[in-house]
Amino acid sequence: MLARMDVLTLLAAVLVNALLMSLALIVSVGIRVRSGLQAWQFMLFGQAAGFGLLIGATLTAPRLLATLGVMALSGSASAMTLTAGRFLGLAVPRRWLVVPPLMLGLVHVLVFSDQKVATGLTNLTIGLQITWASWLLLHGAGRVRWRWLCGVAGAANALLTLGRAALVLGWPEAYPRFIAPHPLNFAHLMLLNASLVLGTMGFLLAHRDAAEQALVRLASLDPLTGLLNRREWMGRASRALGTAGEMPVLLMLDLDHFKGINDERGHPVGDEVLKLAGEVLRGELRASDLVGRYGGEEFCLLLRHCEPGAFGRLDMRLHQALRRRCEASLGFVADFSAGAVRLAPGEALAAAIKRADDQLYRAKHAGRGRTCCEDGVL
Repeated sequence: MLARMDVLTLLAAVLVNALLMSLALIVSVGIRVRSGLQAWQFMLFGQAAGFGLLIGATLTAPRLLATLGVMALSGSASAMTLTAGRFLGLAVPRRWLVVPPLMLGLVHVLVFSDQKVATGLTNLTIGLQITWASWLLLHGAGRVRWRWLCGVAGAANALLTLGRAALVLGWPEAYPRFIAPHPLNFAHLMLLNASLVLGTMGFLLAHRDAAEQALVRLASLDPLTGLLNRREWMGRASRALGTAGEMPVLLMLDLDHFKGINDERGHPVGDEVLKLAGEVLRGELRASDLVGRYGGEEFCLLLRHCEPGAFGRLDMRLHQALRRRCEASLGFVADFSAGAVRLAPGEALAAAIKRADDQLYRAKHAGRGRTCCEDGVL
């Protein structure tokens, strides 16, 4: 009786631990819709509900409460997969989150009279679910600490869960009942308690890393276009000039008649033009090129390793792409004027920007919708 109560005590400890950590997360970071921590809170609630129902099944309505309990635990494992997917930016199919708990509940009801089969299939299903979540975390983890912390904790939990399934299904005489004083039961529940703590710590680290990355993006990106802001572009362009093997091209680009668009069509339409311009620039440029919003309707581009012929083709594509995108999305054509210069070895960025601005001024006074270049660009 004492040994049995020890197992129930460990179950109760897991329940309390999961509830307290979930409440602590709500108090400390709140509940954000569709966030990774929100999914982890569902995981913790599922653990608490599952083990609470399993404890209740030892006292009354065993078939009903035990079935609901294993469904809650399977749902908890699904929530772990959802947590990993959200933090990793992966799309987790909804059917893989809903189908396993429902199917497990149905099978559990049907085979409940054979406790060894019911326990074995339950552990096999949940163990495979946790294995999948752990694989998502560990595959390609590199040096990301939170992925290793969560992934290893989950993998250890999955290993013991699958080990219990193998023992129940293969050697049922060695593993009589779920609440029996078996070493695997004790090891699994103690490890589960530890893995809940480690998983919560790991995903809190992931949440912190995501918050830091968001702050970096806010500090370096223009919120409307998604391009580098002026300060960030200037810094990166200055550093790039020191490493460029060839003389790069600097292009200053200004949207034509933008004030008229704002005045006649409204600022929301003007914002859409800026967004489309950002999308066109991101889509047409190479990864090695630097593009940023210099201010207002003006953009700056640093094109590294840009041959004269290649620049001419790129300039044509940019003009055509912006016209097509604006006409298709907004019903009117928008274009730009630009000035381009090729930087001399050792030339300061500010001096090159001044020369590109002079060429931009020429383009505007020549009728707009064109790019004026210094000798050597084309």
